[in-house]
Amino acid sequence: MRNKIAIYILLLLMLLPASAAAEPESVSELLKLYNISGYDPEEEGRKLYLLEEEYRDIAHRVNTNTMLEAAMELYDERRKAILTRIDSDTYELSNRLEDLEHQMKASKEDTVEAIMQLDGEYRSVLRQLKKNQDEREQLLVPKEGVVSTLSLEDAKRERNRLESLSPKLEKQKQTYEQALSCPAIGEISTFRSPLEIPVQMTSPYGERLDPITLDSITFHHGMDLYAPEGTTVLSAFNGVVEEASSTDELGNYVVVNHGCGVKTLYGHLESYHVEVGQEVFQYASIARSGNTGSRTTGPHLHFGVYINGKSVDPGRFVPY
Repeated sequence: MRNKIAIYILLLLMLLPASAAAEPESVSELLKLYNISGYDPEEEGRKLYLLEEEYRDIAHRVNTNTMLEAAMELYDERRKAILTRIDSDTYELSNRLEDLEHQMKASKEDTVEAIMQLDGEYRSVLRQLKKNQDEREQLLVPKEGVVSTLSLEDAKRERNRLESLSPKLEKQKQTYEQALSCPAIGEISTFRSPLEIPVQMTSPYGERLDPITLDSITFHHGMDLYAPEGTTVLSAFNGVVEEASSTDELGNYVVVNHGCGVKTLYGHLESYHVEVGQEVFQYASIARSGNTGSRTTGPHLHFGVYINGKSVDPGRFVPY
């Protein structure tokens, strides 16, 4: 009696209009159940924002350092040119000063006026030499506004940081775009059943005694659910049918791709009524349960969940 009531409640819930149904949840919410991160649009957007802020900050400093380096190079070129001119003038003035000293020693017999003229020129050359010496010393003192602001080692470190950050930023952009593309697949936290009847698990996910040979421990990559032959099998979430075929072990089976690496498998079916490429919605009828395939000991539904090609425990969201 209780089973019949549960079936009626489940059917009533399935018949509720879309407006009364829970808000569809993203694939990212399912991935969180398996501690798989990287698909939450809000979280990945926040990470992207922080990386972009860091990149802009470093890029600004690198550009500033680049301009300072350019200004420093121009300053050094100008300083070298001025030093060359000063040194050349100083050389000529020193030679002129030496000539004047010889002339002054030899001018004892000259008139006072001639001696005074030589002395005046001598003093003028000395003043010019002193001026050149002062100017040269000033040019050799580091410019406060350029050298103190820019450290070549710091500039090199900033450029290296920018280069290492660039691929990280690109990768995060791709992750964020992937997160945005993760679709809403339906109810996850309030998931009901991949069958038209309430879930009754007959064999859990993980290691178990092989039900066929009964002589070894094998790994069960899914969950077996009680299902009399002909029970309607429902798509666990919104998605697209990726496979609808048959194998020796699984018998008739269907695989639905829900996006972002998440797929569900329905095995040992009596029959399926979907085709590859067909879009299906959560709880839409896709097959009838059965007892096909060599790896079965009785009618049931083998329900598997795969993330990025690896099986995971459906029990994380299937109520049993």
